[in-house]
Amino acid sequence: MKKNVLHAEVRRYVAEKTQRQAFTLVELLVVIAIIGILIGLLLPAVQAARESARRMQCLNNFKQIGLALQNYHDTNKKFPSAWRGYAANGSTPLVFGDPGWGWAAAILPFMEQNSLYSQIHLAESISTERNKIARTIFLPAYSCPSESVSEQTFTIANSGLLEHDHDHEHGHEGEDEDEHEHSSAVDVTTVFAAANYVASIGTDNIHDGEHYEEGGVYEGREFKSDGAFYHNSALGMNAFTDGTSNTIFVGERAAKKKHFSTWAGMPAGDGCIPAIVSGSFHGGFHNTGASHGFSSNHPGGANFLFGDGSCKFISETIDDQTIKALATRAGGEVTTLN
Repeated sequence: MKKNVLHAEVRRYVAEKTQRQAFTLVELLVVIAIIGILIGLLLPAVQAARESARRMQCLNNFKQIGLALQNYHDTNKKFPSAWRGYAANGSTPLVFGDPGWGWAAAILPFMEQNSLYSQIHLAESISTERNKIARTIFLPAYSCPSESVSEQTFTIANSGLLEHDHDHEHGHEGEDEDEHEHSSAVDVTTVFAAANYVASIGTDNIHDGEHYEEGGVYEGREFKSDGAFYHNSALGMNAFTDGTSNTIFVGERAAKKKHFSTWAGMPAGDGCIPAIVSGSFHGGFHNTGASHGFSSNHPGGANFLFGDGSCKFISETIDDQTIKALATRAGGEVTTLN
């Protein structure tokens, strides 16, 4: 009898202990809810920390580019052109001509990319088959970490530059047939490496004929803008009377916001193609990339490189007068960022 009572007590003790160790459904739901709340509270902080790290890496890229530009100037006594374009004879200027190599390709030796630079046939068009390997190499130093790297190359057809939906451009409505011939001449199958940094041509619109010698986008004319770079430019320090510390040299371009860009340069033949390596502030800065402008995936603004090598984050709410003053090299404005 005593043995049966003992067994019953043992079973009851084990059952009670097991019951005490288990969670009820209500307790389980409460725990899940608390975990969900904690994740919800922590996730924005984690995302903010990651974005802060990406923005700092982007600034580091700019600093490297700024140093390379300074070293290029020290070596050549001038800054590189936004892009180089000539007629078939190789000497007569042509805005949408060959070889098309851009500013970022010119500074490759100062970006520790001597091997890549040696693969480029600079005298040949950027679009030739011999230059295909070089122009399609993706370079992290020219890519913002906040941009998806899933698409490291793109074709001109997918660049967003050939849509010709330019209500914001203020320059296509009056185009004549000769300018449209340039638009149809580009090879849309040409592949380029994607990048996120473009040179500032200042406040001028690439479609504005007033900035071509004698007017018009024709052989023998050059596009000359008021910024740090332009077609076939070769500006020295003395050209920056506003001071290099007050002049924007390079800014960001978020591919998905408007247009793809590349470090290599531009192919011949189209009126919009200079935007593949350069950007303008003629429409101000609103972080959209419209008007072949500037944009980024950073919340609230974008990073910019100034001529003295300093890097600054500029808010998308900056007024047009201030940003345009910072975009010109010799405007005579007295402007600083707060």
